Formats: sequence, C-alpha cells, structure tokens
Amino acid sequence: MLRRAFHFVLARLGRIFSTTSARMRLIIGLSAVPVIGIGFAMAIHNYSELQRGSAQRASSAITRLDLQFRHDTDRLRSALETIGGMDLTPEQIGHALSLAQTVSGQRYCYLGLLDSEGEVLHAVSPPNGGCNAVNKNPSFPAYDGTLLEGVQNDTGIEEHNSFLRITVPAVFLTTLETRGYLVGILKLSRKAAYLAGNSGWQVFSDTNNPLQAWIVGANNSLQPVCTDCGWKPPPREILERLRNRLANEKNTITALPTAETGYALGSIAGGTDILVATQRTPRENSALTTMLLEISALVLLLIVGLIGVTAAANFVLVWPLRRLTYAVQKWQMEGVFDARTTRSMPLELQRLGQAFTRATRRLSRHEKRLTKAMAHQELLMREIHHRVKNNLQIVASLLNLQASRISNPEFRAEFALARDRVRALATLHRNLYAEDRLDQLNIMSFLKELCGQTLHIAGEYETGRISMEIISDDFCMSADQAVPLALIVTELVTNSIKYAFPDERCGTISIALKRREQMVSLTISDNGIGCEAETCGITEKSGIGLKLIRGFARQLNAEFTQSCENGTHYTFTFPLEQL
Repeated sequence: MLRRAFHFVLARLGRIFSTTSARMRLIIGLSAVPVIGIGFAMAIHNYSELQRGSAQRASSAITRLDLQFRHDTDRLRSALETIGGMDLTPEQIGHALSLAQTVSGQRYCYLGLLDSEGEVLHAVSPPNGGCNAVNKNPSFPAYDGTLLEGVQNDTGIEEHNSFLRITVPAVFLTTLETRGYLVGILKLSRKAAYLAGNSGWQVFSDTNNPLQAWIVGANNSLQPVCTDCGWKPPPREILERLRNRLANEKNTITALPTAETGYALGSIAGGTDILVATQRTPRENSALTTMLLEISALVLLLIVGLIGVTAAANFVLVWPLRRLTYAVQKWQMEGVFDARTTRSMPLELQRLGQAFTRATRRLSRHEKRLTKAMAHQELLMREIHHRVKNNLQIVASLLNLQASRISNPEFRAEFALARDRVRALATLHRNLYAEDRLDQLNIMSFLKELCGQTLHIAGEYETGRISMEIISDDFCMSADQAVPLALIVTELVTNSIKYAFPDERCGTISIALKRREQMVSLTISDNGIGCEAETCGITEKSGIGLKLIRGFARQLNAEFTQSCENGTHYTFTFPLEQL
C-alpha cells in the first residue's frame, strides 16, 4: 500500500510539473530556499538578540557595579592591611584609622580596632553612619587572612541597609604576641540622591535605561541598593532560577530575559551577590513585531523577485518553446510548420526551429510524393481489379456459351460449375473495386450479393421455389480470406440448388456467418432431401467439389463438419486475420 501510494504521489507530482513553465518555477523556487533560510535565520537571530538585550544590560550593570564596589573595597582593604601590618600600638592604630577616614572624605561607614575577644578598642565613623550595629563579628575564628562579608542591618538609623564588612588581623606592640582585628564597613545601600550625584554610580541615574538592584542576603532575602526608591522586588522564583543557572554554569554572572524585564545575578567585590533588573526598551518590546515585519518583507521581496524571474524566464525560454510546440502541433494537424524564430530567442531554440523547418519541409515534400504515389497505386489497383473483373466475366460468358453448345448434360453441368466459380471471383473483384480500401471488403454485403447472384444464375430466383435465408454479422474481411470463402459458398449453394430439392420441391437454403471476437463461424444448410451418411452426396454428384472445399478450408485454416440429418449441413470455423 505504501509503495502504491508513493507511486500515486509521484504520478500526481509528475502531472503537476509536466510543463516546462511549471518545472522552471519549481527550480526557481528551490533556488530561493537558501536565501529564505538565511533571511529567516537572521530575523530570528535579531529577535533573540533583542529579547536578550535587557538581560545583557543587566549583566553589564553588574560588571560596572562590581568595578565600583571593588574600587572602594580594595582601597579600604589595602588601608586596613597596611595599618594592621605596621606593628603599632592600639592608640597608634586608632590615630591611623582616623587619618584614613579623614583622607577618604568620610567615605567609610565604620572603621574599628577590636581585640581578640571582639571588644572595641577604638572606632571611627562619620556622623549618622548607621552601621554601629554591624561593626562586630559574632565570632572571630583564628585566621590569618582578610575576610569579606556581606551583612544587613535592620535596627540601625537607616533600616534595611546592606553593608560589606572587611576584617583584617593585626598584631599589637603593647603585649607580645597579642593579636587583634581591624574592621572596616562599607555601605552597599544608598539613597537616591547619593546614587545620582556621586561619581561611579551613574548607572542608576540613566533615564534611558532604568536600573534596579538588590543585595541578596541570607535565606535569599533581597535588600534594595537604593533605600528610598521604592523598588518592588522581583518574584522569588526568578531568583531561584538565576541561582540554579549560576550553580550549573561556569560564569560568575548569569542572565534571564522575561517578557517585560531582564534579570542578572552575580557577585560584587567578592563578598556578596547582587540581583539587577532592567526594563525592556520600546525596541525590545516590539521585537516580535519587528521580526514578523522583517520576515514578511523578505517573503514579499522574494515573491516579487520570483515573479519577475519567472516572467523573464517565460519570455526568454518558455514562450519560445511553447511557440515551437504549437508550430509542431499545427504542422501535425494542418501540414504547415511556421516556427517564426526571432533573434530574441536563445540560440539553441533558433537552431532547433530552423532544423524543424528544414525537416518539416523535407517531410512535406516526401509526403506529397508518397500521397501522389499512393493515389497512383490505388488507381492502378482499382484498374487491375476492374480489368480482372471484366476478364473473369468474359471467361464466364465464354464458358456459358461453350456449355450451351454441349449436348451431354454431365459435361454441360461441369461447364456450369466452372462458370459459377469464375463469376464468384468476378463478384469478389467488383466488390473490392467498389470499396474504399482495396485490401478488404464488407463481407455481409458481398455474401448477400454472391448468394443472390448464384440463385439468379440457377434460374430459381424468379420461380420462388427455392428461397435464400442469409444471416451475417457486419464486419470486414481481407481479400485473401474472402476468395476461398466465396468459392466455398458458391460450391455448396450450387450443390444444394441442384440436388437438395428434386421433383420441383420447395425449400430454403440458409447461410449464417457469425463473428465471435477473432473467430468466424460459417454455416450453410438446407432442408432438402439430405444425402448418404458417408459422403452427403458431394463426392459423386459434385466431382471435385469435396476436394475443392477441403482445399479452400485449409486456406482458411478452418475446421468443418457436415451432417445429413434433416437436410444437409456444413459448418466451418476459422480465425479472422488482422487487418
């Protein structure tokens, strides 16, 4: 079934693309497929880039914020590590911290010296710093390196602030091998006025690209970088998806575009995570519309181009081919070929048209000669059949004259039989002469004429004592088969007229000729006195009649049977030759 369906589909496609024009359009369409594919890929790529634009800007903002925070963090860490490694007394360390705060322009939220138990020995903070509550580490493990921690304060003067705490180990000179810690705290959360007016924080003041950021604390709590901007935190599932991506990727920053906002998650200053959100621009919001317009324009341009190329191909190639085809069809129907090749045609078509012109002219000349020769041949054949018919009639007349001068009845009967056979052949040639074709004749009309002529010559036509019943199918038979058939009919009908109805008896002779596909059946019968079972009377009464009938049957490749019950019956069955 599948194979049959496949062949059916191929056949239908073959019919659809059977013309040159259809195949040309198919080829042009297939040649445009790579261009369409490239155009679609570019449109989809542009759409994807626009979709990821907000998320990419959020990632860039994290990078810029990281640089800003690292700048402040590195300066504070360097100052603390320098002071902690100078082998100063606690009082000297306190003076050094005050000097660092003054030099920085009160940039740091808190600077402090703590002993090994975490008790504050010296502290420096600007007025209203708001980070005294986060100046201590709950527990100070024994370590020798610098510690960076992101911490949050919910109880200070500025509530819900985020800070970055840097802890550096220090050695005091007052007591041998006594260790302590230097603690510095930087604000990560700022007011809107500070973010808008200080260098390095312009990323939050860009009106063309509004930016929102949150410090990610413990338990995935979010604290806004701007404490008084009223930013609404994103859904918690956004943060969870970003954390899962960050855990599965090797990058330090991961981004996630959504329908209206782009998000990015990354670490800043090596101590805490920050979540940044950027709003989509109008161009990004219309990315889908832009992609559809680009694809529509591409398809429209391709359709226009294909129509133009198809029209040009039709004008240059298909129409000249069609004109040449029509010229050939006209030549087939009317015998006139007019290609009308022009210089606008391709050179191959011009040469093809010229070749067709020369060939058709030659064929026309040959056809005229052949038509003339066939007409002459037909005329000769008709003349031959006419002359043969006349000669046979002359022979029949001579035999009839000769028979009238013979006194012996048996000899006169033999001459009469010969005359009837010759007249049968003359009738055949006359029918061939009258037909449109000289190699075949209509067997039904010929059989009726032959039997009527035989009955008339026997002198029984006028008396009505013997009637003739002829049933025949209407079909044509070649002359080669009609000759032996005519002689068989003449021989048997003549025999029935002479011997089947003695003593002026009345009767009927029946002739039936039937065709069944390529087989022909001939039946000749009468309702006369019948004959002897051995020979049915044909051998002794007809002389060479039985031999002639068998010979003619062999010429027809016929099988025949004879019966003497209720009269005489002959049946011949033979194949019909193809005409």
